[in-house]
Amino acid sequence: MADTDKVVLIVPSRGEYARTVRMTAAELAARAGMDLDGIGDARMAAEEAFIFAAGRAAGGDLTFTFVVEPGSIEIAVDAGAPASPVPVVPDRDELLTRLVLESICDEFELLGAEGACKLRLVKQVELTT
Repeated sequence: MADTDKVVLIVPSRGEYARTVRMTAAELAARAGMDLDGIGDARMAAEEAFIFAAGRAAGGDLTFTFVVEPGSIEIAVDAGAPASPVPVVPDRDELLTRLVLESICDEFELLGAEGACKLRLVKQVELTT
């Protein structure tokens, strides 16, 4: 693997593509040198991001951009413009997604310029002492 690899995956925002995203994240996390727990966390993070973004997409495609480096994987998700206006107060799904992703990722951001649904997640190899 080069120092940094970038993989872009564009999938329809339909549930049957969640597995494709999960398996891609797991494979790339393994390439980054993660152990089984780290791979599982990356897979779960990708799935949660897929579910969250698909629920806010206007029925179009989701773009997952994976940046893989030795020791880390970054996952950016772009769902484009939302199907309905984004509420000012976070809804229950958003709060749950935040809770899950903040607990399994080293970094998590929910971005949204002009109502667009975008997420950025980072998972790093855990160092053992």
